Amino acid sequence: MEVQAIDKMLTPDNLMTINRVLDLLGTLDRMGFIDLINGALQDDELVSKIMGAMINDNTLTLITQMSNLGSIFKVITSEGVDEDLKLVFKMLSSLRQSGILDPIIGILNDQESLGKIMGSLVNDKTLQLINNWDSTLDLINAVGNAMKTEQKPVKSVIDIYRMMKDPEIQNGLGVLFGIIRELGKLAKTK
Repeated sequence: MEVQAIDKMLTPDNLMTINRVLDLLGTLDRMGFIDLINGALQDDELVSKIMGAMINDNTLTLITQMSNLGSIFKVITSEGVDEDLKLVFKMLSSLRQSGILDPIIGILNDQESLGKIMGSLVNDKTLQLINNWDSTLDLINAVGNAMKTEQKPVKSVIDIYRMMKDPEIQNGLGVLFGIIRELGKLAKTK
């Protein structure tokens, strides 16, 4: 058995590796590293400090979470992610320097305030607004377009009568009266 182990060690590839290890050990010895390591290993207090630093709750947690860390490292090292991370860190730095980040962190740590904010964001009216978002944007665009174009002033009842012949004005008035009706319902319930 020992002869087989020696034969296996004496293959040309292994001999080259053994020579390199011996050269490395020689270099470390000439530089004084071997004496330093030997002295450190004989100091029980230093060895216990090193072992304590290596074996603690943090390192054990790190070891148990190694598979999760592997997937995180895979994402981080993906192509283009470094630029995205730089952008995120730059944005966080800008938020902190502007003073916006501290109140946000304060709100996130205050359960009562966070609950109020979440309650105001997630309610029937907000969900209704989201469901009608396209209509809301259409209304905003229509008002914006009307404000951009020059409108003729209405000076008399005859001007109103002439405008009433325009099908778009008729449709617009129908929508306007519908809005007025809904506002009336809202005012009646309060």
